[in-house]
Amino acid sequence: MAITKLDPNAALVLIDLQKGVVGFPTVHPMNVIVGRAAQLARAFRERGLPVVLVNVTEMAPGRTEVGRPKFAFPEGWTELVPELQQQPSDFLVSKERVGAFIGTPLDGYLRERGVTQVVLSGVSTSSGVEATARSAYDLG
Repeated sequence: MAITKLDPNAALVLIDLQKGVVGFPTVHPMNVIVGRAAQLARAFRERGLPVVLVNVTEMAPGRTEVGRPKFAFPEGWTELVPELQQQPSDFLVSKERVGAFIGTPLDGYLRERGVTQVVLSGVSTSSGVEATARSAYDLG
């Protein structure tokens, strides 16, 4: 069933819209994805609703039997794309895992504000966005 109305306490969570990630090849044109995300962010801000901007800054800590990749993020890789027009009222979440909830203050931030509905958008819908959606559902 399609959602046709936002809860009064909705929040927008934009995932991995950062310089390093938007450079990867995608099925849909990246400028369209970024443009729509920026449009959503403006609409939520205009209504005084929370906007959360998520970037990935590290690899998840943990098991390393296969060894950690010898990879360093290029300079500027973690910076959010300027089209999002980050505002002081936006909440920045830097993650080290695929999803945005585990190991971050995101759940607490949303609960403190009484958020009852989360709108998710981002670049990697089959990875970062999906993992975040599954955790959001599990967390209620």
